[in-house]
Amino acid sequence: MKDGRFNGTRTFILANWPRFAMLYLGMVAALVIIGVSAMQGWLSFVPLTMAALLILIYFFGAGIWEARQRYDFDGVTPHHVLFDMGQVPATERFAYIDLGLQRQAIGLSRRLTTGQVIVIDIYNPQWTVSPWLVRWRSQEPPPPADPRLSWREGSLDLLPLPDESVNTVMMCHVAGEFWQEGDRAALLAEAFRILKPQGQLLLAESVRSQTTWLIHGLATFGLPTADYWRELLQQTGYRVRSEKNVAGLSYCYRAQKPTPAEAQQLSFKLVF
Repeated sequence: MKDGRFNGTRTFILANWPRFAMLYLGMVAALVIIGVSAMQGWLSFVPLTMAALLILIYFFGAGIWEARQRYDFDGVTPHHVLFDMGQVPATERFAYIDLGLQRQAIGLSRRLTTGQVIVIDIYNPQWTVSPWLVRWRSQEPPPPADPRLSWREGSLDLLPLPDESVNTVMMCHVAGEFWQEGDRAALLAEAFRILKPQGQLLLAESVRSQTTWLIHGLATFGLPTADYWRELLQQTGYRVRSEKNVAGLSYCYRAQKPTPAEAQQLSFKLVF
């Protein structure tokens, strides 16, 4: 897969083409109304339509900026932020839970030497209903043959790895695609199962922030808060060790699976 400078942005726009098409058509319609109003002398329409045009241009540009920051190699790339937060060795074999988008996993594999990314595709159209995922997946080429990549299929409640088999599990904007909190908790619990004691879960999700309000407007109401993910991690048994806000677009967590003794001690403290 070639990494063109704007390849991620292009794929994002194609996957979300209805959103960008509506904004584009809205801009064209606004320009037509401004032109007709000016010719007909309906000057009272011009300021209002100009305001609408500027809003449409703003959200069109904000969407492109978000895509570039999240998916192009020279953006903020939250998956690389997670890799650095976890201080993942170049020799490590770790699990990357994905929805079939491939790009992030391939990028991470290039940071490994003798290590391996076990990419687990848990996409299921019954649980992840976002249309953009279907369109994105349709654009992905066959996975590359690379010994640093292992491609597997699983589900949110059954990851194809044995108990306590990896030191690191990574998820980048995956859990939030499941709309039911029970599904999210089941996925975190399954990641907990395959982690070794003191292993780490590296999680990145979109949350309500000033940046998401500016990009998505009222749609931001549909995003959880940073506190929501922290509490869900703790409820699933993890200990949150560090957090990082990435340009307001992603909120990253490094959470650790306690040892049995630590878990028993924590349970004792909660009881008393």
